[in-house]
Amino acid sequence: MEWYCTIFAVAESPRQKGLIWVGTDDGLVQMTRDGGEHWTNLTPNIKGIPEWGTVSLIEPSPFDAGTAYLVVDAHRLDDMRPYLWKSADYGKSWKSLTAGLPAGIPLHAVREDPKHRGLLYLGTERGVSFSRDDGATWQTLGLNLPTVAVHDLVIKDNDLVLGTHGRGLWILDDLTPIRDWSKEIAARPVHLFAPSPAIRWEIASSFGEDGLSENPPEGAVIRYALKKDVDGEMTLQILDAGGAVVRTFSSVKEDPEFDEDDADAPEKPRKKPVLSTEAGLRQVVWDLKYDSATKIRKAKVEGSPEAAPRALPGAYSVRLKAAGQTLQAPLEVRGDPRLNLPPADLEAQLRFARQVQDQVSRLSGLVTQIRSVREQIAAKVGALAGNARAAAWVKSAASLTAKCEALESRLHNPKAEVEYDILAKGARLYSRLSPMLAFATEGSGAPTQGMREVFAEEVKELDGLETEWKAMTGGELAALGRQARELDLGDVVVPGATAK
Repeated sequence: MEWYCTIFAVAESPRQKGLIWVGTDDGLVQMTRDGGEHWTNLTPNIKGIPEWGTVSLIEPSPFDAGTAYLVVDAHRLDDMRPYLWKSADYGKSWKSLTAGLPAGIPLHAVREDPKHRGLLYLGTERGVSFSRDDGATWQTLGLNLPTVAVHDLVIKDNDLVLGTHGRGLWILDDLTPIRDWSKEIAARPVHLFAPSPAIRWEIASSFGEDGLSENPPEGAVIRYALKKDVDGEMTLQILDAGGAVVRTFSSVKEDPEFDEDDADAPEKPRKKPVLSTEAGLRQVVWDLKYDSATKIRKAKVEGSPEAAPRALPGAYSVRLKAAGQTLQAPLEVRGDPRLNLPPADLEAQLRFARQVQDQVSRLSGLVTQIRSVREQIAAKVGALAGNARAAAWVKSAASLTAKCEALESRLHNPKAEVEYDILAKGARLYSRLSPMLAFATEGSGAPTQGMREVFAEEVKELDGLETEWKAMTGGELAALGRQARELDLGDVVVPGATAK
């Protein structure tokens, strides 16, 4: 501040070449319409401008050449009042826009949204305010922004970027809800905002810290508004261009597979976002991945049975069901602009990964059936304790239970206590299909011939095990069921099996 009479603000109109607005730290506002050949002092036209105040920023409107917004900061003169004006006639007259702003908070910057005329963002000594009606009324844009001076701000594409001059750089991702909000939306029980295009970034994993700053969510951010709390389940589905469901989100929280303090819990389990049913503006992030395959709960495994392929670049849609309404909005997924991969390779990768997912789900389904049969048999055996008439049935049941256990142990490692047991005792099919699924979903590109050949062998092995199980259920288990009915024990049901 050793120097004075200094230009603090200079801005050229984006609508008219040569139209330049200038503000200084001695309270003067000047304008030229011929690229600086001639200047006009606009200061006398601005009623109430503080003498010797600092013109900290002038914002020419992106919509109209004759419109500009002006911010003056006079706090160094012990004047903490906000100063903000608008001119719509090339500075001949100015209107104050400070009605409704706190009297004791100086202003630093103002910007007009380039996609929404009259939508203003205001940097103040204590955060950010915004106006949807060209400064007639103001609202605080607080969120998680600390109480900090915002000396400059800019709208970049769909984001609002703040400069705090000492407390870091802050970015509000996706201004769509602020731009689109209206009284009509506020009156609706539920509203789904059209998501911004999502980019299928190629992000390499790394060891160590991810950095000090918080990165934007990876994928598509989907926002919706609820007028009131919603009773009952809400669902949100991602659909591909053909209408097939890619991913489903629900407001019903699934029971966790492991307790938080369970030593067997995976280090980074795939978290399933839960839709909020509380009134207000809400969001859910789709990571551009398909739903996971069905896994064996609490099973020790090598690889990642929950790995899921990423959606291909293209057109999708979002379908929200809430409060008795069904809303739908388009969503575009764009490819990583840094890559130039043949679409056929990405399609081959998705197709292969989905095939591996199907086999993981198929194997998990077999294990579920085997466990259910064993549990049913154990319950019936317990009910027959001391029943001499059922001794033969109990003996047959024990034989079948042992065969079930043996078959399950060939599908995965049910007796493994830690993951390393799988390597020590030999990885079963589940712990070979799961790494294949992880390999199939990593990176971008078609599967190798080696992957295809190994996978074909794994499918062949699973076919054989499933054939054994069907023979067991159609033979010994069916016979055991007939004997159980004779003893009034009821059937032994194979979940998911087709009734005969």
